[in-house]
Amino acid sequence: MHIDKVVGLAETPREWSGWGRVIGQGLERRGLSLHASPLAECLLRRLQENEVMAQTTCNLLWQEAQTLSGDDWFGLSADCADSDLPLSLQMIGLTVSASMSISTAVNNLVRFFPLVSTQATLELRVIGDDARLLLHPRGQPHPQHMAALINVLGRLLLRCAQRGGIDTPNMLIGVVGSHESLPQLPWAGGYVLADAWWLKIPRQWLDLTIPESTPGLLHGMTGVLHGVLARGPASDIVEKARHAIQQGMSRGVLGEEQIAEPMNISTRHLRRLLGQHGTSYERLVDEVRRDAALRLMADSASSLTRIAYELGFQDPSSFTRAFRRWTGFSPSDFRRRQAQLVSHGASL
Repeated sequence: MHIDKVVGLAETPREWSGWGRVIGQGLERRGLSLHASPLAECLLRRLQENEVMAQTTCNLLWQEAQTLSGDDWFGLSADCADSDLPLSLQMIGLTVSASMSISTAVNNLVRFFPLVSTQATLELRVIGDDARLLLHPRGQPHPQHMAALINVLGRLLLRCAQRGGIDTPNMLIGVVGSHESLPQLPWAGGYVLADAWWLKIPRQWLDLTIPESTPGLLHGMTGVLHGVLARGPASDIVEKARHAIQQGMSRGVLGEEQIAEPMNISTRHLRRLLGQHGTSYERLVDEVRRDAALRLMADSASSLTRIAYELGFQDPSSFTRAFRRWTGFSPSDFRRRQAQLVSHGASL
């Protein structure tokens, strides 16, 4: 069977083949090579002509790397994260840096996480004084891959924290498995044995602004990333549903039936398919509204009431609550901060 041929896509997600290079480069920094494994050598040779690979292929590469390194936490090691990461991940790093607040940066990270990996979905959950970035696995990803994703997230959050004025980040990591031989990471304040993979940060981080943000770059980068996401290995049904929601919102139609009908599927089947890919109709509507809100807010001539109704909210107060959840700011505060950035020459 062809290396990236997947039977039952919903149950067996594909992955970016760039992770093969990341794994190999992590070994090379230790003076090792994936090419020492005949199995890995065969898999890498086939991946040269493919943008994506099957989850089983990715799992085999991680297992070979773990065997060659003798490191049960190879994916969480600094060596792996310091590797030359795929271009899409570098672009997400630029988007994070260009955001005007840590809240905006984190929400962009969640939105574009499928460009980091399709073997897990990312969720921001705020509870009390804490905020958690939770990884929900899809299919059966290798534990080393989940550890590597935690490492990538930690380093991106470290960049956010430093740009927000936090000198000594103290993130807490929830890991699955034993605590033995866990590496020391510069951004990790501790580890907790858990039944899921997550990073916990103080809630107040989300309220911090990034003084050197560049909204113009952010707008351009998010546009490019949307295009990359549409062409990626994530499920077509997700992006088709997202596109249909965008079109429906522009016509004032956000009903689930109107989204499912052009795809020739029932609303029940649509919900099942989206659920298999770690999302839902309501979550997609929320994401589309968020992206459109950030774009519309850039136009100071548009009133907040007009934006609220354009996004399909019943009243401005509902829009205000949603916008605060997305960004950590009220729409009015967000606009004031934008104006301040412009006046200091940080915009466009």
